[in-house]
Amino acid sequence: YQGIYGKLVAVVEGLRLAHYSLETYKKTGIERDEFEEGREQALVGIFKSRYLKRFESSVDAFRISVRRALAYVKTYEEYLLGGRVIDGRSFEKGMRFLAREDEEDDGTPGSMAEELDANEEARALLAELPSLDPTQYDLRRLHHDLSRDVDGLTEVWNLIKDIKPARDAKLAKLKALLGGPLKGRKVLIFTYYKDTARYLYRELGGEKGEAWRAANGNPNIRRMDSGASPRDRAATIQAFSPVSNHKPELAGTDKEIDVMISTDVLSEGQNLQDCGVVLNYDLHWNPTRMVQRAGRIDRIGSAFETIEIHNMFPDAGLESLLGLVESLSVKIQNIDRTGFLDASVLGEIVHPRNFNTLRRIRDEDGTVVEEQERFMELASSEFLQQQLRTLLESGAQEMLDGLPDGIHSGLHKAGSRGLFFYFTAPDPAGDGRLHFWRFYDAATDQIVDNRFVIANLIACAPDTPRVLGDFDVFAIQEKVIEHILKSVEAQAAAEAAPTIVDSIQQTLVALLQGHLNNPNLSRSEVREVMARLRRPATTGLIRRFKAAYAAFSNGQGAETLVASLRELLDGAGAALPESAPQTALVQREDLRLVCFDHLVS
Repeated sequence: YQGIYGKLVAVVEGLRLAHYSLETYKKTGIERDEFEEGREQALVGIFKSRYLKRFESSVDAFRISVRRALAYVKTYEEYLLGGRVIDGRSFEKGMRFLAREDEEDDGTPGSMAEELDANEEARALLAELPSLDPTQYDLRRLHHDLSRDVDGLTEVWNLIKDIKPARDAKLAKLKALLGGPLKGRKVLIFTYYKDTARYLYRELGGEKGEAWRAANGNPNIRRMDSGASPRDRAATIQAFSPVSNHKPELAGTDKEIDVMISTDVLSEGQNLQDCGVVLNYDLHWNPTRMVQRAGRIDRIGSAFETIEIHNMFPDAGLESLLGLVESLSVKIQNIDRTGFLDASVLGEIVHPRNFNTLRRIRDEDGTVVEEQERFMELASSEFLQQQLRTLLESGAQEMLDGLPDGIHSGLHKAGSRGLFFYFTAPDPAGDGRLHFWRFYDAATDQIVDNRFVIANLIACAPDTPRVLGDFDVFAIQEKVIEHILKSVEAQAAAEAAPTIVDSIQQTLVALLQGHLNNPNLSRSEVREVMARLRRPATTGLIRRFKAAYAAFSNGQGAETLVASLRELLDGAGAALPESAPQTALVQREDLRLVCFDHLVS
């Protein structure tokens, strides 16, 4: 899209998104909530980066975003002209009804006014949302910036509204690949957004793609995204990779799928090694996710000596696109370091090193895969939730409800020997129950608390043979209970530690938080280092912290960073905070054993 990237970056960078940052529009003399203002600034950055991510994915996904954004701002502006200042977050909730993700949306450009006027029910909902005191806000400046955003978004809309599929250069490139070097081969196409997946399926697998399919061997094309039920998802996976999913009778039939278009719902936990080609239609800003995509087909049991990975990059616009996203990410991190964010707002850790990695992937640097595998986000909650959801929807809920506490079982696990324990305890804060997973590794006499590692160790099928070991269960259970109580105490100490520290310490704590589930690190050790980093430090020690962070930013691993920080803290004599509780919040008698499991190698 010649010239579009530069104009787009310029417009997006200039957006004010005033409706998300109302604190900055309070009149002189009116007290501002600094915490809320910081969160609003981060939210503005998130929305800007989201626009760019969707444009990099597909012009169709971006077109939908721009149309929704224009509807959003114009409607907000109407209410402002009517004398109402609507709370931005409440307004957003109301607009979700109006600008919901329409699964049948074909991306056809339409009239903003027509879309809004046609939905009186949505307007009635907006009319009931809470208002703010308009006398506290500079309404002239607020309206000026809203109008400026409408002009900017309209300019972008005019740039992309007429890019129909026939003019979509990226779609044309995909068709050229599937009809050329990849013709007749099984291909797995990944995209980050559901809107993009559905757009590609309409143009390739639906009625619009009939002529193209007829000219290219009539491949069987299917789509997979979050809208698919677990049962449909399982059937589709079996049809796409029948041999590796124990359905060889589907291979070679008209039911076998040749091309699968999928979101990242398939980026974890699936065996798709009947396929030898992955095509990333868009970039995932976290390179480890791109490695996970390749991992769906690069698995033991693959019949392919060579796995092909095709990545589609925006040519001339890559540097400006990534440059702005990196700039926005740094701004959000700076806001986080000042203490205005009480939780992750991006949903993923975006780091300048990630963007360098994307450039290396573009330049076909073969060492990227090995490097990124060391930082794989193995412990994502999506993976565990998907396993649990699939199990419960298979009719296991009643069986699980009927199981008594304290039961045990066991299984053969090559290369692993030990005991898994699952305890619960009442949350001292009164918010439900706490859950503790621990695995005692008999080979190393160490206790593991990483839930992803444990989930993979104990995973089995309903017909897996039950095998018990000869462990001293009660002695090991005492070790596990002691480990749990100490970890609870350490967590309480971390939460009670002073927070008035140098910004580099806050940055390191936030960084380590993202590595709590790193399989190569001890969760308890990371927590201890985090707690000690929350204590005020000397100028010399802060300088060494900065050097350790710089080494990590230049490619040093998380394991090395944790070891370096621990050595610095030990050398400085920094101990756990004196303000740590003297007794654990969870007592021994509070722990209730749910189950335990033998692993026998």
